[in-house]
Amino acid sequence: MKKLEYNKIAVSAVLAGFVFPLTMSTDAFANKIDPGYNTGGYIEVGKTTPHELKAATSKQVLEKAPDILPSSIKEAVEKYMDDHPATTGFLLMQDGKILLEKYQSAGNEKAEFFSMSMGKSLNSMTVGKAYCNGAIKSLDMKAAQIVPEFGQSNYGRSSVRQLLMMSSGAYKPHKAGQPGFKHGIGWSPWYARPFTGASWPLRLGQETISSILWGDMWEAVLDKNVSAPGEKFSYKSGDSLSLSKIVERSTGKPLAAYFEEQIWSEIGAEAIAHWETDKDGTTIASSGFQATLRDWGRIANWTYEQRSKDDCFGKYLTEATTTQIPIKYRSSYKGYGYQWWTDNKIAPGFWALGYAGQMMAIDPESGKILIKFSYERTEGSGLEIFKIFKKWVR
Repeated sequence: MKKLEYNKIAVSAVLAGFVFPLTMSTDAFANKIDPGYNTGGYIEVGKTTPHELKAATSKQVLEKAPDILPSSIKEAVEKYMDDHPATTGFLLMQDGKILLEKYQSAGNEKAEFFSMSMGKSLNSMTVGKAYCNGAIKSLDMKAAQIVPEFGQSNYGRSSVRQLLMMSSGAYKPHKAGQPGFKHGIGWSPWYARPFTGASWPLRLGQETISSILWGDMWEAVLDKNVSAPGEKFSYKSGDSLSLSKIVERSTGKPLAAYFEEQIWSEIGAEAIAHWETDKDGTTIASSGFQATLRDWGRIANWTYEQRSKDDCFGKYLTEATTTQIPIKYRSSYKGYGYQWWTDNKIAPGFWALGYAGQMMAIDPESGKILIKFSYERTEGSGLEIFKIFKKWVR
C-alpha cells in the first residue's frame, strides 16, 4: 500500500474514533503481529476495558543463576535471537531460578508480553480450578447443562472435556482456528471492509462472544457442526471461548477474574497484568493475556510445581498436559491435551503456543522452562527452538 493510501486510512480511522500505532503496516494481519502489540497488547486501540490483574504485595523472588546454564545453550540462544530479530523476549528457568533472560526490539523488563493462543493454556488451568473447587461438577457434563444458550449446536452437545480437547466439531476452521462468516464480521476502520476473524470486532466492541457462540454471528458462521463431539481434534478458537462462558456461568465471575483469584494471586507477580474482554465483560480466553516476561516465568514455574501434587488440581494438570486426543494431520505435535500441545516430535515437555511464534515449554521431568515471545514466525524459528530445548533438557 502506498504511503498516501495508508495516510488516508489513518485519517479516516482517527476521525471515526479509533487510534492505532502509526507503525501499523498492511501486513499486520499476516503471519505476524505489530511489534508494539507484541509488547503492550491492544489496550490503546481497543474499545473494551481489559481486566487488570494486580501485582502481589509479597512478590516471589526469582534468583538469577546464569552460571548453571551450559555455555553451549547460552550461545545457541544468542545466535537464535540474532538470526530471528523478531524475537522480543527469551527466558530460561529451572527450580524457580532464572538462568537466562534476554530482550530485544520492543522487549524489555517492564513490557507486558501479549499472548495470542498461549492464553488458551491459561484458560485450561482456570477451568481446572473451577472443576476442582466444585463449580463445574464434572468435566463430562454437556456444556448446554451449564450454558443453556448453546442449545443444540455442537457447543451445547459437547462435554466440557471435549471442548478442552478442541473436539467439538462446531465448525470448520477457516483461518488460525477461527470460523468463516458469511459476510465477514464487524467492520475494519482501516480497510473499510468487514474483518475475516473475530478478534478485532471483539476488542473494538463491535461484537460479543455471546453473539459469536449462539447469537446473530453464530447464524452467519459457515460450515457448522461438521463432526460429532469428541470424534476428532480440530483447532478452534470457538471451543476456548465456550470455556470462558462455562467458567463465567459456573463461578459467577469472568474467567480473567477467576484466574486472578485462583492462580495469579498464588504466583507472587511482580507487576500488574491484563486480559482482554468483550464489551459485555466476558474474557477473550482464546488469547489476550499479557504480563511481564518474568511473570510469565512465574506462571510456568507454578504450573510445574502444582502438576506434581497429588491432589485434584495436580491430577487435572497432569491430564491436561498429556495427550488426550491424537492429531492426525501434519503437525510438530502428535497430540493435544486440554488446551496444551503434547508429544512434540523433537523436543520434550508440554507446550503453550501462540500466533507469530510464541512458545512456552515445560519439561515435567527436569522442571526446565523455556518461554519465547516474538512478533513474527520466520522460517526455521520453531524448529530451532525445539532443538535448543531438546539439547538443554537431554
